[in-house]
Amino acid sequence: MRFKKNGILENSICYLIGPIDDVVDQGKGWRKEFSKKIKQHGLSIKCLDPTNKISIMKKEIDEEHIKVCRMKKKEQWDDLSSFMRTVVHHDHRCIDISDFIICYIDVDCHMCGSYFELQSALTEKKPYFLIVKQGKKETPAWLFGILKHNNIFGSVDDVVEYLVNINNGKTEIDDRWVLIRKELEGL
Repeated sequence: MRFKKNGILENSICYLIGPIDDVVDQGKGWRKEFSKKIKQHGLSIKCLDPTNKISIMKKEIDEEHIKVCRMKKKEQWDDLSSFMRTVVHHDHRCIDISDFIICYIDVDCHMCGSYFELQSALTEKKPYFLIVKQGKKETPAWLFGILKHNNIFGSVDDVVEYLVNINNGKTEIDDRWVLIRKELEGL
């Protein structure tokens, strides 16, 4: 496969999985940090960020999060189910169209959707990178049974460095990577 001068990951799409409900910043911080750092390193990766969704997608943070909390408090289960089904559908569609995923795990908070999304990405055989806020040593043991330990990292910086090495060809990619965006441009 031949790639242009901008690198292997040029115009690839990454979906950013991680906790939203049980973290103070609704998961915005690490996602912003990641997006900023890949740009600083000249990576032309497009990030699908559930905390900064494109306009047609159902949001679940800020005022929407308040709305969800209100529905829970008022026991509006039908409304909550309908709202969240759309959120889940849109988030899983982001997994579908992504070339790879980054999953951020904070072992100090309850994560529900993130594990479902990670499993979906694994089922689709997507390349993945796991960032564990507390470091690789604190990764839940179960994950070592389903993930390659070489894809588990302790920081955003470690993943960005790894992606830079993939992009410039220093780190080889395996057969999970299906980078066909350039070829699709001519269709």
